[in-house]
Amino acid sequence: MGSSNIVQSFSHAITGILDAIADERNLRIHFLIGTTVIALSLFLNLSKEEILWLSFAVFSVIGAELLNTLIEELMDFYSEKVDMRIKRIKDIAAGIVLWYSLFSIVVGVIVLGRALFKWHSLIGTVFGLGFLLSFPVMFLIRRTVRGGK
Repeated sequence: MGSSNIVQSFSHAITGILDAIADERNLRIHFLIGTTVIALSLFLNLSKEEILWLSFAVFSVIGAELLNTLIEELMDFYSEKVDMRIKRIKDIAAGIVLWYSLFSIVVGVIVLGRALFKWHSLIGTVFGLGFLLSFPVMFLIRRTVRGGK
């Protein structure tokens, strides 16, 4: 199963990415959004740092989605039975994608908001703070509803 040269290694990696894109709707959506953002950045007056942040955000979300796909595939391979431990693993993997997606939204609001709408970067900071604060609030609400669990 190992690759004997670097060309084969890249070929296997590219095949894995293309297979995941073919099979996973969310990955296709992330690729479409990411491609649109990167293409849009070519036509805006962005600094090198802003382009780097946008690229990092796009590649992070796609990487997280690939990791999520891998984890789901492994868990399905391990067992197709309903198992709460597997559900928890899959939920956490999906949470990774959500987390990086929220990060990307904040980066997009800061960088693209300034370039397209002349927004102050504080708007993106408020978005980020809102996302960060929403999770402890959701945790407390969930804990209250579940009776301390």
